[in-house]
Amino acid sequence: MNGPPPLRCPTHKCDGLLRTDASGYDPYTGLDVLVCTQCRHRGFRSREGVILLFRGGYEFKFSYGPSLQTITVVLSSASVNLWSTHGVNDEQLAKIAAEWSLLCGNTTKRVHLGIPAEEFADFYLYFCQK
Repeated sequence: MNGPPPLRCPTHKCDGLLRTDASGYDPYTGLDVLVCTQCRHRGFRSREGVILLFRGGYEFKFSYGPSLQTITVVLSSASVNLWSTHGVNDEQLAKIAAEWSLLCGNTTKRVHLGIPAEEFADFYLYFCQK
């Protein structure tokens, strides 16, 4: 059985790929542990994807797998407008940001995609280099 295709490492200026680590799947969080083939960065991917629990304006709260932990994504109107030029709506953008946050190794920290925010620049560069 083939798993999902490897993802690029989210670490700035790293050209490695994320592969499933030998420690594999954590049934308590619902996350696969991913390790970069080049820089050894450790990130995560949810087998079920992230699930939108609720939203209020441009603030979105996501869960993943059986975990009780959540990721909050806060968008700015500027980031929503920029991504809309790529055909991505606000809910899609928030979901992509939550998945990217897991790839970066963050399982609970709030993600703020505002302009100018360092997270926004890192996020935008990661997806523009696909």
